Amino acid sequence: MSSTLPLIRELMMGHTGAPEEARIFSLVEQLSAEDLNALLTQDGDRLFSTLDNRLFGPDFRNDLVTLVGRRRIGDLDLHGRAALLHALQVGRTSSAEEHLMADVLCGVVGAELTQLKNIVNLQTDRHALDGLIWADIDDQSVRQRILDHFAQQTVGVEVREAKVLSDIDDTVFCALHDRRYPKGTLYPGVIAFQEALDEGPQDCPRSVGDLTFVTARPGDVFGIVERHSRSSLRHAGAGDLSVLSGSLLSLRTLDAMAAKKVENITRYALIYPEYRLIFMGDSGQGDVMVGQRLWEEYPSALDAVFIHDVVDTPQERRDELASQKVWFHDTYIGAANKALELGLISAGGHGRVVASAKEALSQIPWEDAGQQERMEALMARDEGTTTR
Repeated sequence: MSSTLPLIRELMMGHTGAPEEARIFSLVEQLSAEDLNALLTQDGDRLFSTLDNRLFGPDFRNDLVTLVGRRRIGDLDLHGRAALLHALQVGRTSSAEEHLMADVLCGVVGAELTQLKNIVNLQTDRHALDGLIWADIDDQSVRQRILDHFAQQTVGVEVREAKVLSDIDDTVFCALHDRRYPKGTLYPGVIAFQEALDEGPQDCPRSVGDLTFVTARPGDVFGIVERHSRSSLRHAGAGDLSVLSGSLLSLRTLDAMAAKKVENITRYALIYPEYRLIFMGDSGQGDVMVGQRLWEEYPSALDAVFIHDVVDTPQERRDELASQKVWFHDTYIGAANKALELGLISAGGHGRVVASAKEALSQIPWEDAGQQERMEALMARDEGTTTR
């Protein structure tokens, strides 16, 4: 690393009037490709927020956008490009910057495009790839250009892996309709199950972090609800993830909640046409309808729909839905059994789910003995019915 990077960072930490911004810009111009990528990946947001456009005077931000996004775009590696995209998303994104974001994405092809999309989607705020495409870009023609490029680049680079799309309430945490666990309980084995699906049948995935949570919880312009969801999930042990939020209107009815989830998943599928899909939901909030709709709309791309039963669905109804490839389970050992049967997880992944679920079950602070006895019996039943 050259001595220029610490100097740029020092200048950004202090007062930055026009003279300081001019010096920062001049120093950035002189950076090597390696140092430019390092600056963007570590301090890109600060750099782009430090340099301003002025009503009367130099437009340093515009100059920076041109320098990095046009003149030196060829020097940026995939992480540098992802950092540039994120820096452009923070705050107001101008029309010119929307076109630049499209140029950055459309300038990458094949397997590298899939890698870039995954890097962008691992942002820890609301500016993940979904937010970039569907919120930060307002111009429909720019958005369509990006989606068309994504579709074109799937030819010959189909990824034989799945993106796992999971509900949160009553799927990951006991929250609404489930009376079998104390409220707020992280379901035993759920994180291990999601990780096993992410790892795939060979335990050797091309990419990890392919987990996206699809929730009916309404989003907000400041991203507060999404940050809370992310924080809760990370505290529970979930690794790299993204969140697709609902809306206030979608909370009106189960049909509305299901429709919003399907809309979000449809948008997600347009972003990742090269991936297969797995959906995880529960029986209490319209997720069965979501699963049925997904099979109707993505029969060739969907691998499975797993429904966590929290309302004691009759066996006759379970069998009916199983004939539609909507698989019910009482425990995540049961879900892992089905996933192993379908060839979606490895034997090692299955074993990790079983071990995790049993350990977590033993540590739950039960509210009454009936809860504990019932869930211990269901888990013992499912552990004894591993299919292969």
